[in-house]
Amino acid sequence: MNFKETSLDEKILKAIYELGYENMTTIQEKTYNYITENKDVVAMSNTGTGKTGAFLLPLINKIDIEDKKTQVLILTPTRELAIQIVSDTRKYSKYLHSINSMAIYGGQEVKLQAISIRKGVKIICGTPGRILDLLNKKVLKFSNLKTIVLDEADEMFSMGFEKEINAILEHIGENVQKLLFSATINDNVRKIAKARFKSPVFIECKENSTLLTNNIKQIAIECKEIMKPEATLRILMKEKAKNSIVFCNTKKKTEQIYNYLKQNNIKLTYLTSDIVQEDREKIFKKFRKGEYDTIVVTDVLARGIDVEDLELVINVDIPIEKEYYVHRIGRTARKGKSGVAYTFYIGKQIDKLIEIENYTKTKFEYENIPTIQADTTNIDYEEVGEGLYLVKLSVGMNDSIKAKDIVGAMKAMCGIPSEKLGRITVEEEFTTVQVSKEYIVDVDRRFKNCKIKGIDAKIIK
Repeated sequence: MNFKETSLDEKILKAIYELGYENMTTIQEKTYNYITENKDVVAMSNTGTGKTGAFLLPLINKIDIEDKKTQVLILTPTRELAIQIVSDTRKYSKYLHSINSMAIYGGQEVKLQAISIRKGVKIICGTPGRILDLLNKKVLKFSNLKTIVLDEADEMFSMGFEKEINAILEHIGENVQKLLFSATINDNVRKIAKARFKSPVFIECKENSTLLTNNIKQIAIECKEIMKPEATLRILMKEKAKNSIVFCNTKKKTEQIYNYLKQNNIKLTYLTSDIVQEDREKIFKKFRKGEYDTIVVTDVLARGIDVEDLELVINVDIPIEKEYYVHRIGRTARKGKSGVAYTFYIGKQIDKLIEIENYTKTKFEYENIPTIQADTTNIDYEEVGEGLYLVKLSVGMNDSIKAKDIVGAMKAMCGIPSEKLGRITVEEEFTTVQVSKEYIVDVDRRFKNCKIKGIDAKIIK
């Protein structure tokens, strides 16, 4: 449905068209009339399908410009997402100069927030903890509130905000419209809807019965921990994406991957919990402007990243929760565009990939770690067969080395599958291994000085 067919104010329509939008997304079309009619709504839709616009546009349209008090409250799991929603609000209300909005989250001066709130803010978007804190301090008052929105509700519950959300709802009038938007509907979401919402309308909007668009190519690669930084580098070099996000599960891994990529001249930045909010916002702006090709992040700090035409996502670690996988890779292939998502796994972690496939109703393509595209003309190794070179290593039977140890080291250090290795001969003081031509440059680079079974090893020429 075209936006012209709605009851949206002409000034809102002008802003929408300037942003390049003409037709509503499915979730926007399905929820618009219910929100306009003040119904309580519980809506589920894929990441990147226009959920934010689905609630913002009709709510902005309903704002009473004569009332200076807060009329809309939006709860989000992270400060980054709160900032992003306020940014979208300002874009949509660009020509409605009497509508103002504000992001509220921890790390800001309470006194400064209180000053702005007392002047009058019609739309407030914030994290549950800080919103509840300001309610308890009586800085925030919702006597004129018309609508509360729980955005990314499943994520808020998974982050442990259930207590804060329920406490905030205690401050909300019974007749206040309640909207809930989420990528997934889990038991916590159903529980709060049943307890707090008034005859809610449930709307599910899935594409082809999956949680993810078919435009995302999902690739799984078996990769040892020691090889993950190198594998990430190779994927970035192979894909040559204009912008990409690399996800890690921990701050330590984030810094490790960042440092390795930085040493290899990748134009990138990273985010961890140690980076203060002011610097985070600067980093987000630079990334969106294209000053960095890549950003390395953890799940929580990535919630506010919204980049046009994101081409590539790399999951260095499999996310702890299946829902996080949807949130991560759903950041690419938006608005009909295509994207690629890589996920590394180790051995038995393939079971987790199967769980993700069942959950998302999609399939992974399984590939090997990309090889280094390099010139082999100057490689000084004996060619012992078609496409095979002989490599001599300084460990052998005297070091309790077996052929399987060499196979494991080759896979861990270079990502070489066993079928790309030829004959392995373990002698008393050394070992020879036949290596496929496509991997010889990498072996030459990685095995000059290394450890095999904890023993110092090197290539013998």
